[in-house]
Amino acid sequence: MVGGIRSVAGGTGYVIAGLRREQTLRGHEGLSWNMASIQHPGTRRSSPNALGIGEKLSPQLIPVLLYHAVTENPGRLIAPFAVTPQVFEQHLGILREEQYTCVTFSQLLDSLAAGTVSPRTAVITFDDGYKDFADNALPALQSHAYAATTYLTTGFLAGSKLHHKEPGPADPMLDWAQLPELVASGIEIGAHSHSHPQMDTLTAAQLRRETYLPKALLEDALGVGVRSFAYPHGYNGPRVRRFTRDAGYDNAAGVRNAFTHSNNDPFNVARLMLQSHHSLGTFRNWLRGSEAPIETQGESLKTKLWRDYRRGKAILRRRPGSEYQ
Repeated sequence: MVGGIRSVAGGTGYVIAGLRREQTLRGHEGLSWNMASIQHPGTRRSSPNALGIGEKLSPQLIPVLLYHAVTENPGRLIAPFAVTPQVFEQHLGILREEQYTCVTFSQLLDSLAAGTVSPRTAVITFDDGYKDFADNALPALQSHAYAATTYLTTGFLAGSKLHHKEPGPADPMLDWAQLPELVASGIEIGAHSHSHPQMDTLTAAQLRRETYLPKALLEDALGVGVRSFAYPHGYNGPRVRRFTRDAGYDNAAGVRNAFTHSNNDPFNVARLMLQSHHSLGTFRNWLRGSEAPIETQGESLKTKLWRDYRRGKAILRRRPGSEYQ
């Protein structure tokens, strides 16, 4: 425990018993999965042969939660992805009621690699680096002794010597001077690029800058290694993942709005993104293994075509795609 935040490795308590393609629930990128087959450890299947001849134990479902802002007064762009401090506190209370332990993103990936994922573990992550993380989220996390990982867009942080030119986020951002305090409080800090572009629209030189530069800046400021990267907008692909590996990261987070599991690509880990419209019931159901699809490997044709469209648009505009432009 560091600064009141406990860090324990583990995983969730849900097992995908069937993993069958069905039309009962639309999964990510065109795949449907039968979520009714999810079981909690300790429940018995009605069949005397629990797994069946030749059947393998399915991977565990892991809720990796993605937040952006915890504030009463979000700006226009971030408002759909913001939750109030009261709602965030309720989320943490539900995690406690459901008997979850929260670990950092890299701790989860280490446990997955070692095959030591234990029941009822969740991961809390934040993207972008808004100031309200220190003002509102951190005190709540500390009160529950929950670890978290926050991914920072280095070019938008206050006090940056290499500040990215506007446009950028309108809401107040964390200051570089605050970062050592976050590390001392047990928060894992990851990189979220330098200028928050759509990574899969970048040239090779731009990709190298957006992966190498934030890692170097953060490690120089913090004096600790930065192991994790989160793709802005969740946009990535084989080429982007290769650059991320080459930059020296150990893992990376996507979005995909799905449960991750023990077979997930460590450089494209699925997360469940909290938005302002999500109810407490939906949040609780996520922790119980429902109301979200299961992450699947590979890309749909729709995803590939959408990437090609955005990349072509970026070439014509002669600048990377970005939500701020």
